[in-house]
Amino acid sequence: MKAETKTQKLAYVGIFTALGVILGTISFPVGPTKVAPFQHFINVITGVLLGPWWASLTALFIGILRMSLGVGTIFSIPGGIPGAFMVGLVYKIGKKDWAAFSEPFATVFIGGTLSSLLFGPLINVHKGVVWFWIAFAPSTLVGTTLGFLTLKALRKMEVIE
Repeated sequence: MKAETKTQKLAYVGIFTALGVILGTISFPVGPTKVAPFQHFINVITGVLLGPWWASLTALFIGILRMSLGVGTIFSIPGGIPGAFMVGLVYKIGKKDWAAFSEPFATVFIGGTLSSLLFGPLINVHKGVVWFWIAFAPSTLVGTTLGFLTLKALRKMEVIE
């Protein structure tokens, strides 16, 4: 799959957004958050296939729709976008599927920190930075691993180059 034009990439954003929202119904409440491993799965796939900006846009749309449908919280935004961007950036630089494993670092440390210091206070949730790091870590590790394995399977089946 080569997403070369903006129209093609926008179509992929729509498809992956829909998939992310549907899979986002599988989430686990952790304090004020609803952690969703499949958000990170989508971040890995879109980061590699679409690049950092389009992957971030997909994560933003998924977060907004999950919040709108009540299957996500405000933490869907900082919990999704940094990981998507990081995977896309690292893959763009190195062109290796191992870029997938940059997702947990961005989600936990950037997303968790933003959740604690910026997004939490917006809704009167005061949890420490480390609390969010710990809350996001299992979800992102599971989703990242599934995304990486899916990429490998898609390459082996020659669905993507």
